[in-house]
Amino acid sequence: MVILDLASSYGLLLWHMLWPITFGLALSALVRSYIPTYTIVRRLGSNHLESASLSVTLGAVSSVCNYATIGMGHTLREKGASWSNTLAFMISSTNVGISMLIAVYGFLGILFLEIMVVTAFAFIILAYFIAIALKMPEPCVNGSGSSGEIRHSNAWEKACSFFRDDLNMTRKDILVGLLVASSVSVLMPSSWWELLFWNVQEHGFLTWLWNAIIGIIIAILTFGCSIGNVSLAAVMWWNGVSPGGVMAFLLSSLLTFPMLRMSNQYYGLSVTIRQAIVLFLSILLSCLLMDYILDSASIYLVRSNAITAGSGDGAIITLTLNLVIGGLGLLMYWKGKDGEDGDSM
Repeated sequence: MVILDLASSYGLLLWHMLWPITFGLALSALVRSYIPTYTIVRRLGSNHLESASLSVTLGAVSSVCNYATIGMGHTLREKGASWSNTLAFMISSTNVGISMLIAVYGFLGILFLEIMVVTAFAFIILAYFIAIALKMPEPCVNGSGSSGEIRHSNAWEKACSFFRDDLNMTRKDILVGLLVASSVSVLMPSSWWELLFWNVQEHGFLTWLWNAIIGIIIAILTFGCSIGNVSLAAVMWWNGVSPGGVMAFLLSSLLTFPMLRMSNQYYGLSVTIRQAIVLFLSILLSCLLMDYILDSASIYLVRSNAITAGSGDGAIITLTLNLVIGGLGLLMYWKGKDGEDGDSM
């Protein structure tokens, strides 16, 4: 039955997203409370190779979900990070984070994973310089967190309050986003993908451009987490969608309506529009470049299902992470009610 399929898909997606969402929100809250302003300003406040590398590394290690990434990006901005470094962190977190890379490898194989990493880094580089060219606003440093390193007990209570506030603000978007993503994956026939994309034998610039634009639009309409989009991307790939179309879909999770809504709450409409322009242009150009390289090098990509039947180890890992990190989230949420003075904005 369709209803059972929808319920099963939603439940599985929510189960697999539990620990990344919780971990990201907790990390954002802890960084906001414990790391003093001058530490971030000194490292990420200016645009150069060292700060860009640190931003990308921090994002990859964080491996958080989109919703928490937006909150963490706001934290970095409050601590004095430049827009280019903030975008580098957010793109790295949602596209080359550890859990994201593992999911892409599991669904699409090693060759697609390599293409994903190369395209994601092109995305980061383009966004970095386009943000500079568009003169994104300088950070307004909030120095109120300077005492966090001195009184750790107060910092822990403040982190719990931040966590509770952030979860209360985003949980509706999280649940609705997962519902839409799971519904599309169940209800959308594979033939629809072929109708939406130009799956012709002779590829060229117009085909690549159309596929990239449609990939971005599909991601915006489904507004799922980056990791949650991997399963949909696999369906698209197995049904003949071009590499650029699939890649544009995967890279566009920060352009979804819930993400833009959160950005608008944090920064206002004008900055959110400029941020969306930076992301859109960077995704489009990086996917076009990737399609051109693959076509010029005549690289043959096998469209085979890379998922193996035996996934017992993965299920155990997910269960363990959900219990440990989910338990931490429950503790922080419960403790947060005792310190409602935290300000997640």
